[in-house]
Amino acid sequence: MTFTVLFVCTGNICRSPFAARLLLSRVAADAPIEAGSAGIRPVLGHGVDKPLAAALRELGGTADGHVARPLVPEVVGASDLVLGATGEHRSRVLETVPQALRRTFTMREFVRLGTALPAMTGAPTVDQLRARVAEVAAMRGQLPAQRPGADDIPDPFGAAPELVQACVIELVAVVDATLRILGLRE
Repeated sequence: MTFTVLFVCTGNICRSPFAARLLLSRVAADAPIEAGSAGIRPVLGHGVDKPLAAALRELGGTADGHVARPLVPEVVGASDLVLGATGEHRSRVLETVPQALRRTFTMREFVRLGTALPAMTGAPTVDQLRARVAEVAAMRGQLPAQRPGADDIPDPFGAAPELVQACVIELVAVVDATLRILGLRE
């Protein structure tokens, strides 16, 4: 049994595959976790955008073998945690599978809500990881509301190098914080 994280962005060639591959590179090989990605308007057949693939390699991950794929109900249904890069992505997931509400967040929203919880100790089981997602979902309404767009990570596709670098820094911070919230990293 594994705990599955799905990252969602627009084209599935920048933010979501970068985050999924980085997450996998930062957990123990025997951790009961899988991560994948999908796009709401995927650039079908394409791999990770070159600047993000290079950044991922520098951080110890790999973009090898990634091929952009669409967001479909089956992928959402098989995921224990769904993290969109923006509110639009989160909304699209919920339009696709409304029952996924309690396990769907933007990346920043999950971190913002989950950081308010006490740290997990020990190596978590799949059931504990699922319970942690429910705890994070229960934090909705407990913290001040954010202005629209505050939890969005901008799309780096075709952006200037400094904007791509800013996106990479943000994604690294979000992935590391997500792993800490889930008790998979100190």
